[in-house]
Amino acid sequence: MVPEFSHAGALPPARAELGHVDFATTVPPEILAPPFHDELRHLDRGECALVIDRYLRVLARQEASCRRVLGRLAGAFLKGEAHHRLGFGRLGDYTRERLGISARELQSVAHVAEGMTGLPGIAAAFEAGDISWTQARLLVGVATPDTEAAWIAVARDHTVRALQERIRRAQGRAEPEGGVPTRTPVDDDDSGTIDGEPQVQLTVLCPRRLRAVWRMVVELARRMAGEPLPVWQAAEAIAAEGISSAPALRESATPLAPPTVRPSVDAAERGEGQPPDLDETRAAFFADLDWSRVEAAIPPAVAALACDAEDCDAFTLDARLRATLDAMHRIHWQTGRLLRFFFDLRLYQLMGFATAARYVQERLGISIRTAHGLIAVERVTWRAPHLMEAYANGKISWLRALTIAPVLSATHERAWLARAGEVTVRRLADEVDWALTVQDLRPLCEPVAPPPAGRLTLPADAQMGARPGREGIDAAITFRGPASVIALFRDVVVAFTSPAAPAWRGLEKLLEHVRAEWEGQPRHHDPVFARDGWRCTVPVCGGRKNFHDHHLIFRSRGGDNARDNRTAVCAWHHLRGIHRGYVRAWGAAPAAIHWEVGVRQTGPPLLRLVGDRYVGGASDD
Repeated sequence: MVPEFSHAGALPPARAELGHVDFATTVPPEILAPPFHDELRHLDRGECALVIDRYLRVLARQEASCRRVLGRLAGAFLKGEAHHRLGFGRLGDYTRERLGISARELQSVAHVAEGMTGLPGIAAAFEAGDISWTQARLLVGVATPDTEAAWIAVARDHTVRALQERIRRAQGRAEPEGGVPTRTPVDDDDSGTIDGEPQVQLTVLCPRRLRAVWRMVVELARRMAGEPLPVWQAAEAIAAEGISSAPALRESATPLAPPTVRPSVDAAERGEGQPPDLDETRAAFFADLDWSRVEAAIPPAVAALACDAEDCDAFTLDARLRATLDAMHRIHWQTGRLLRFFFDLRLYQLMGFATAARYVQERLGISIRTAHGLIAVERVTWRAPHLMEAYANGKISWLRALTIAPVLSATHERAWLARAGEVTVRRLADEVDWALTVQDLRPLCEPVAPPPAGRLTLPADAQMGARPGREGIDAAITFRGPASVIALFRDVVVAFTSPAAPAWRGLEKLLEHVRAEWEGQPRHHDPVFARDGWRCTVPVCGGRKNFHDHHLIFRSRGGDNARDNRTAVCAWHHLRGIHRGYVRAWGAAPAAIHWEVGVRQTGPPLLRLVGDRYVGGASDD
């Protein structure tokens, strides 16, 4: 920690020696190397704030420039539905496996980049550094060629919060009376909402074994729905199933009043409840704070990736998207390391920002969700030295790093790190869930190594039915969702809870009831679907419905109906992926199927796998 100094609350003049910083060495290695704050030890907290702020602003500017390149590539990729040509049935499956980001993020950057194409004034202001990516994202949703100059002037002089409120009011006047407001970029990232409702958190303290049961029922909800539901939607399905047999809810003449739900910390950081000020300017934070533009060019090789994107084929676009994200990775790990230090010391308060969210939004032009994600990876890597090295060198993506974070230990860190580079993201997430379940069901919560290849089954020493007479409360089930869903779920849990019993007992009864109902429903007559876990067996697919029974050796070519020649695949991968030649499969089901995804006439396929394991090593090669 940086020591306290006499004038910690004052901001001294900016240090002259900072100067211009190159892309390759944005932050000096001596500041990033553990303990990375040693070079700042001679400064007081105010100087530390300015020094780190300068580096963060340069990094944020570089990241925003890369983001525009990513957006232009994403626009061409989405228009051509290039993920289909690469053998992926869903955009989300492609972005998760190949890019390590969500489909929504790819669509968002494409939306902003396309908006700038039709609004040259906004594009020029962004290129010049007069507006941030956040401001550009907001402006392309409301500005027209006739009004963009006025909106740019507002963005230059006012805070992001004031700009958001002006846009909301402008759009509100344009909506028809009694109409439903449409979703806009204003609702993105920092809105703190899900499906238009406040996002809140539910936590139930419980024994470890119940947490394992919870994971199993959530997985069962996804199978029943036929899609990879987020946890809150699985909880909604569980609650809906439980309502039918919860007497307190079934016999009530009126709906139960929703319980009071405590907002999340993120919601408090956003300053919800404070009326927005339409005239709030940047001087509201600290009068002497330097708001001048930051010079931070990206390498020409990165900028050139967006050239002629519309003329590129799917494979070239894939390579360019990944190259852009590789460039952003170097920026992200530096940003996460500095942000963690900046947030832990609350240095943003010395610059007049009441919350971390306001600082990153106004000063850096990024969302607090992005900032928290970068810090989360930084905290994970800090306690895992081998993972830290791999992440800093770009050998593992932030998505895979966060996926294995819950199971990392000194005993098995290397094994999990190796596994993260060997299998698909889908398989990696399944193996982490398996390891957590094994930990929760064993009497001693010991670290678990990655499981062997093949079907995931619980070991014999994990006793599902073991229930000690006096169970300790040593775990918690936690998830976030819309306020109405959390309220419904809590009501159903209360209805299943006996008087004077703890809440987890009611949750246990609810889960037992739902599990019995769903597992007791009639199954499809085809045993192959059950054997394959009611999932598409194409290793990069998240499909859970519309299954076809595919013959690895086509029946037209002499293939028989033996089960080792049959596998469950979704309709898209069967009819379009395999039969159009984008995907090939051969071998023996279920564990020895060879897959080629993204097949092309000349050159190797995009991906080669046996089961869920990449052939030849890491997927990022």
